[in-house]
Amino acid sequence: MATWYSADDGAAQTRLKAAWAGAPIQNAELCAFIVDTARLQVVEYAPDATTAEAAIAEVLLRFGLTDRLEEVLAVLDLDEDHPTFNLVYAQLQQATNLWAAGRADENGEVGSEGYSFVPRPLDKTIRSIIRPTNAEVSGGF
Repeated sequence: MATWYSADDGAAQTRLKAAWAGAPIQNAELCAFIVDTARLQVVEYAPDATTAEAAIAEVLLRFGLTDRLEEVLAVLDLDEDHPTFNLVYAQLQQATNLWAAGRADENGEVGSEGYSFVPRPLDKTIRSIIRPTNAEVSGGF
């Protein structure tokens, strides 16, 4: 079961830091802005089936088994507000892109070593994580 990343409390920040070593958790408000903005961008770009329940309902509809949704959700121990895993991963990747884009100067360089970076928020790779082009069923399943 996937859950969105946040910077709301110590446990959420520890989880975020474990997945993204460079997360700016020393500034909790900025970190929350980045993670929440990434979530909003991912949700807005995502197809309609953005929760595990919606994705499962879509699959059951294709097989004519919509009356079994409650049973399947109970077996999988899912509740309706959990996002699909691909959207949570896209949120994490988008947050790192937003952070890097915010640190790049007008020439696209990051840091004193002069590394070059061209910020592309919600880039092609992240869009393909959210909406896989070769997937038969949307929603990360």
